[in-house]
Amino acid sequence: MRHPYKTLYWILAIVAAVSFDRLFWENPIGINFFLFVLLALLGGLIPLWLEKVKVPWTSYLLLAPLAFFALMAAFRAEPLTNLMNGLITVGSAVLFTVSLRSGAWPQFNLRDHLAHLFRFFLNCFAGGIRFFSELHKDPAEEGPDTPAPEKKQKPLAPYLRGLLIALPVLFVLASLLASADPVFGNRLAGLFNWFEFDNLGEYLFRLIYILIIAYLLLGAYFFSLVESAKSEPKNNPNEQNSGLGLIESSVVLGAVNLLFLVFVVLQFTYLFGGTENISVEGFTYAEYARRGFFELLAVALISLGLYYLLSMVTPRAGKRQRWLFSALGLLLVAQVGVILASALTRLGLYESAYGFTRLRTMTHFAIPWLALLLAAAAGLELTRKMARMPLAVILFLFGFGLTVNILNVDAFITRQNITRAEALQPNDDMPALDTGYLVSLSSDAVPPLAAAFIDPDTPDELRDSLGGVLACRLADLSEQEPTPWTAWHASRARAASLLKNQADTLSAYPVSLEEGWRTVEINGETIPCIGDRLPFD
Repeated sequence: MRHPYKTLYWILAIVAAVSFDRLFWENPIGINFFLFVLLALLGGLIPLWLEKVKVPWTSYLLLAPLAFFALMAAFRAEPLTNLMNGLITVGSAVLFTVSLRSGAWPQFNLRDHLAHLFRFFLNCFAGGIRFFSELHKDPAEEGPDTPAPEKKQKPLAPYLRGLLIALPVLFVLASLLASADPVFGNRLAGLFNWFEFDNLGEYLFRLIYILIIAYLLLGAYFFSLVESAKSEPKNNPNEQNSGLGLIESSVVLGAVNLLFLVFVVLQFTYLFGGTENISVEGFTYAEYARRGFFELLAVALISLGLYYLLSMVTPRAGKRQRWLFSALGLLLVAQVGVILASALTRLGLYESAYGFTRLRTMTHFAIPWLALLLAAAAGLELTRKMARMPLAVILFLFGFGLTVNILNVDAFITRQNITRAEALQPNDDMPALDTGYLVSLSSDAVPPLAAAFIDPDTPDELRDSLGGVLACRLADLSEQEPTPWTAWHASRARAASLLKNQADTLSAYPVSLEEGWRTVEINGETIPCIGDRLPFD
């Protein structure tokens, strides 16, 4: 196939790589992440559209989550949420590139995903070279009797002469304009500051990673243009002889089911049976809840992965063998559902006793989505379509990511912990409000903090605690340098506006710096702004 716009690919790859440097160098993450993703995508799609290459609609479906999660990096400041946004964006972009011209990603099984990803990452290293070596060939125009076309001469001499004539003219005119307009003169001086030899090391470093990014993008463009048409789903692996029979798989599933059955019986006896059963074993309810909800989550994930792998490699000949394997698998899914319910119950008890944190909140909302994934696994097993499980996992990741972004983790944590503190005041022995943890949260936490602070129904003692938190955050804000529009972030902008509006009121809580640690004074008591607990605990 002839590619008349092949030159445009590498030009747009360089533009996107340079934009990466201009958008991110010494700038925080904000709208720049979305802008770079947009430029990188357009660099591969514009020449494709100009060449009128057919792209299936299933490939374009991936652009919706890709754009959403890239854009949410400018609206959410919580780091775990943005890490997930970045990973889902990159994963969607890779899947979009891998299956661009085939559109077959919904039919991929696990082996397909792994094989095509391996090809893609190999192409990242060799794709740039292949782009220049293969796309510049035109087989349709070559033949044994076809004379070699005469090469058109493109002498550089006229361009060099024109440049030599233009330079002194530009120098004189620019000098006059700089004298006439001091703003233009300052901008011109700033341009020449780029050529200071003191910054030579920095410029070389930035040039190197610009070239690396451009090369990787060019490899991705080559894969999407040429190799993605070959990304077709393979046959179901369990139709082939894997060396693992029904007996071995049944033994594994049966043993795991037996272990889970014992555990599930204990859960109904102790956790679901009430506090008195736990106290008999020497644990308080909070101590019992604190132990193991992350381990239970890991057990659920490992079990689900084990069942999928066994279903992919185990041949089932005849109705009896299929029903035996399905029965063992569905029993496993049901018991994993009980384990997830146990993990959610433990987590709820722990949160009511000690409050919400990022990791607990993320886990809390991941469990219902895992339950939906279990239901999908059961449905796929009953309909004999277990090979589609990777698609269910992809939809699970999209759904969970959407939930977390809509939820706004740090804002949710702040609201829940403030509500808990109001319920515990003033005579409860439980810890009320961890102000140090609230200070350590991102700017997403500022709106609910400010709302509770100005709420007339907030108890005075709690309002003072919230005022100290906001005063600490205002002190942090005063030390931050302004950022360019390319690093605009909705959450940071809103937090700054709210804090500045309350600056006069927050002056009642003076903040000072003592031995490198910021402290705030609340009703004559000096309190450290940030406690000793990590924000991810």
